[in-house]
Amino acid sequence: MTESGSNGGWGASAPRVDQRSPGAQYVADQHVIEYVEPQKPPLVWLALSLVLSLAGLVMALALKGATMGLVAWVLAGPLAISMVGVYNAADMKRRESGWYAPSGLADWGRRLAVLLALVAVGFAAWLVANDVARGTWT
Repeated sequence: MTESGSNGGWGASAPRVDQRSPGAQYVADQHVIEYVEPQKPPLVWLALSLVLSLAGLVMALALKGATMGLVAWVLAGPLAISMVGVYNAADMKRRESGWYAPSGLADWGRRLAVLLALVAVGFAAWLVANDVARGTWT
């Protein structure tokens, strides 16, 4: 048995186009093709992470003292890893869309960013630990 009425039951009819509305004549004969470019990974966040990690590594290797080691640690540690986190969040949001083109460069870039950050943090932490152990904090 079918029900009729506006309660949305099995017998409810499909909505119709109101022929009196101004846009009704365009509904049947209008074909719009929309070209959508696929989403790509947000590589700018990975590039920023790599730059911060590289800056921290250069500071840790070239400059002396625990203060410079602490600055290098902050650059290569929390800041660079936060940029990787922002990249991951933005990338996952883009992957949710129906149009996403994955990139091998992005996967390797993320690995390189994390590895470079770990190396830079290690050198920077060594600078801090060395000066603290010797009692020569500068």
